Amino acid sequence: MKERKKINKKYQYMHLGILLLGIIFICIAGFHEDIWFDESYSVAIAKHDFGDIWNITGNDVHPPLYYWMLHIVWMIFGNQTIAFRLFSVLAIVILGILGYTHIRKDFGEKVGILFSFFVYFLPVMCTYSQEIRMYSWSCLIITILAIYAYRLYKSIKDKTPLRLQNKNLAIFGIFSVMACYIHYYALATTGIINFIILIYLIKNRKDNMKILRNFIILAVIQIILYIPWLLYLKGQVAHVESGFWIALKYSTLIEVLSFQFRRQLDTEFVFDIQTIIALVASLGMYVYIGYRIYKSKKEKDSMLPGILSIITYVLVILAVLIISFKTPILYARYLIVMTGLYIFGMAFFIAKEKKKWVIGIICAIVLILGTISNVTNMRINYDNSNMKQIAYLRENVKSEDILIYSNIGNGGVIAAFFPDNKQYFYNGEFWDVEEAYKAYGPGMEIIYNYDDILNDYHGRIWLIDSENCELYNSFPKEGLQTIVEPTKFETKYQNYIYTFVLLEKE
Repeated sequence: MKERKKINKKYQYMHLGILLLGIIFICIAGFHEDIWFDESYSVAIAKHDFGDIWNITGNDVHPPLYYWMLHIVWMIFGNQTIAFRLFSVLAIVILGILGYTHIRKDFGEKVGILFSFFVYFLPVMCTYSQEIRMYSWSCLIITILAIYAYRLYKSIKDKTPLRLQNKNLAIFGIFSVMACYIHYYALATTGIINFIILIYLIKNRKDNMKILRNFIILAVIQIILYIPWLLYLKGQVAHVESGFWIALKYSTLIEVLSFQFRRQLDTEFVFDIQTIIALVASLGMYVYIGYRIYKSKKEKDSMLPGILSIITYVLVILAVLIISFKTPILYARYLIVMTGLYIFGMAFFIAKEKKKWVIGIICAIVLILGTISNVTNMRINYDNSNMKQIAYLRENVKSEDILIYSNIGNGGVIAAFFPDNKQYFYNGEFWDVEEAYKAYGPGMEIIYNYDDILNDYHGRIWLIDSENCELYNSFPKEGLQTIVEPTKFETKYQNYIYTFVLLEKE
């Protein structure tokens, strides 16, 4: 008995040590102001009130919950990019702590330790934990949802008092609704988990009629609470069907298979050594999990929690893949929403490994790849080039100057950093984005003709251009004087290129 307590104490100290080092590790690359287009959208929309966020994001492609949460951060800290970024990191910090507070309690010390370790050191987490997007919070919400789905199942199976079953059901219901309002992959995951629980309850309804009734009531409540968003969802589906930027290509399969061990954001797929290593590591992990499932079955061990997490993860991918043959929506980046399930599956089956050296090798590989990923992130995130374009504008732009851009990529970044300057996005390709891009308003407006602003304007005009100066070359210069010739800035963060030109119209 004393020996058992000693071992538990050792595991406890080990777990707390992993939490401390892991939190430092996951935070260390996040203290920077750099943003790219997707993040600029989050930063820009955060300043709007809750009602405007609901309407604006309804014309984008995501639900509003994350933007509401970010608005609260904006209310507390103002337009502080680092605060927004650390808010994303906070979700992963909490996710890792769940390994100690929940996973350890439900599945044992080894599973809890491995879960926390993988949360902080898996390569993909080093990057997506810091994105000023809904990914990290979606991942946390889905993981909590899954934890309480399992606790609900256990409380029913163990015939605990109905009060405890209802407590687990209520928490499960709250996070189900939150998941539906934060990301559509989270919506799909929630639907599958709810369906699995419903099937279990129906199958075992003889002894569980009260909790089955309560579950059905909860399901109806979830649907009612989601009805207000259905009109927007319908419009978003129509928008995606009319033409979306996601494409189903051969590289999509590689990205999906290798995602959890990759560092870079999948803005542009490159089949390089990093991708090859990530693909090999991922395939090796899939094979190992399959082997552990086989061995556990042979040894008559309980596999249900790990299998359900992996099955849910795979089912969402398969459902999205089927839909993608009609309308491509399979995008590796969105798998971060379910990464908590993937990590739990890894931890659950690796914990069953009796050979410590095998566990050591797996953890060492993850640690090495995660460290390489994080060092790369730090080198990129803290590069001296990243904020020079913003510093240049801050030094030279005047409050009455207007800014014009035709590339919403770097233009969106400028809009997020300079919300008080009047700006215009020249939508030369006539994208259907007017409502969605109200996120950048009221400072930014969309124009389709330069004359809309030049006819009656007198003063200084900043052109925010890209590398090839397409905007500057096509911009009507009659009656305009060039004050500052094209000045180029190249950044390491997302490899963005900015070219600034200052014109003046008398």
